Amino acid sequence: MRRRIQPALYRLQLRESHLFAALTVLVGVLAGLGAVLFAVTIDLLNRAFFGIDPGAMRLFTMPVLVSIVAGILMHRTFRGVRGSGIPQTKEAYHLNDGMISPMVPIGKFLLGTLAIGGGHALGREGPSVQIGAGLASVAGQWLNLPPERVRDLVPVGAAGALSAAFNTPVAAVIFALEEIIGDMNATLLGSTVVASVASVVVARSVLGNEPLFQVPPYHLEHPAELLAYAALGIVGGIVSVFFCKSLLALRGAFRRLPGWTIDWQPAIGGIGMGLILVVVPQMLGVGYDYVDRALNGGLLLDAAIILGVTKIAATVVSYASGNPGGIFAPTLYIGAMTGAAVGIVMGRVAPFVPADPGAYALVGMGAVFAGIVRAPLTSVFMIFELTQDYQIILPLMVANLLSFYLSRQFQKLPLYHALLEQDDVHLPPAAGSPAAESRTAEDVMTLQFEMLPGETPIADAAVMAPAGDGVHLVGEGRELIGIVDSETLQAAIAAGRGAESIRTLAEAPTVHAHPDHPIDVLVERLAHSHGVLPVVSRADAKTVVGIVTVERIMHALRGAGAPR
Repeated sequence: MRRRIQPALYRLQLRESHLFAALTVLVGVLAGLGAVLFAVTIDLLNRAFFGIDPGAMRLFTMPVLVSIVAGILMHRTFRGVRGSGIPQTKEAYHLNDGMISPMVPIGKFLLGTLAIGGGHALGREGPSVQIGAGLASVAGQWLNLPPERVRDLVPVGAAGALSAAFNTPVAAVIFALEEIIGDMNATLLGSTVVASVASVVVARSVLGNEPLFQVPPYHLEHPAELLAYAALGIVGGIVSVFFCKSLLALRGAFRRLPGWTIDWQPAIGGIGMGLILVVVPQMLGVGYDYVDRALNGGLLLDAAIILGVTKIAATVVSYASGNPGGIFAPTLYIGAMTGAAVGIVMGRVAPFVPADPGAYALVGMGAVFAGIVRAPLTSVFMIFELTQDYQIILPLMVANLLSFYLSRQFQKLPLYHALLEQDDVHLPPAAGSPAAESRTAEDVMTLQFEMLPGETPIADAAVMAPAGDGVHLVGEGRELIGIVDSETLQAAIAAGRGAESIRTLAEAPTVHAHPDHPIDVLVERLAHSHGVLPVVSRADAKTVVGIVTVERIMHALRGAGAPR
């Protein structure tokens, strides 16, 4: 019997791997077609909405009108399509087994083309990634593939879409591994390469083989010029931090608005974008034509500074208000203007003859991208694919390293992670990190705990058994409202408040843990808690999946295990 079963299992496994390989090619083709159609539709809508020479009234009203439509549809029909889509793609891969609703790629395409074509200062690459990943996930679900296979298709579709959107197949593969998966040693390298190649073949067949930017050849004019590129890296890092903190602060302000405003928040961004377009109409469209001019040394210092600063303001307003679109293209735009400005200044003050400002614009694109997105390898390969010139690599690596370091020092979380955490979504640690490989909260937490409903009278709560170490958890179902210790309960009863609900005493916990946090993190956080550390879901930080106490930590350290 065993001899008959093993060959059958082998043939089954072989058929599944063949199916996945074929599906990888199909996903690459679909992602490429989706990205190409997305870009073409944006251009068509942009021309239809604004014409050749739009007046001030049209420049102001179109972003407002498209944002009203997008805001209502995002809240009522197409949930999960706000912003760029890359954070949502990471969430689907790491937390949801790659499951993406068919409504996501449909909604992202419709509303993304509407918002970007309607004048918002957002990019098409991020939405293309979500569309490609969504198509891949839907294909896997339609074929009833196992969850792990559906999950594997998500970065494959993402790589294919980015490859077609930006015409950089190698950078697309690196981005999928570095940013979506978070593991450069991922076993999906081959699949992402296949999808990326298939996708870029489709894109070049439709759009031609022209590079996205026309970049003249560059080379290092003088060894001391590396100091100038180092200065550009520092400036790029400062710009990156300013952009990230501005976007997160304004987005946080929008999130604190009353719930009934959610339909109209994108329209607020539309008003801001409309005002910016009236003053600086050059912000209309993705802006790659101005990037091309910067790369070819066609901008003055004042123009580079004004365009760069205005792009930051326009992108922050558009993105933070919830309009669908990405930050990939704006990041490159801001980087090009930053680099061009530094290059022009260097041409005036350097004691040697520096390279053309276009070289600094090119390196600035990579430096700001590395600082904002925190994907330095993607940045290097992307710029190399754009230039096909090895001479620019050394200045690029110097600037990228400094920008990346400064950004990490002053903006601890990468932007995509920080955006997810604003939504109470916490990704697990990267593969291979110590936190991913040690004993975790899931190993020591207890699942046996009670949460008191918020309406429980204080007098009743005082006689109930605490969740642990004299601490009561207050919540509805598994959703945590806050914690109350026994001393606080007794003090409230002594003050004659026994009939009040316990909700009035509940305080939000200052610390919590996630199931994959290692024991050393638990010990550190327990020291700042009331003796009970809630363990919450990464997909929803309000949902308690277990609790950790000092006693359970001691059991684990003694090797006694932690009974459930």
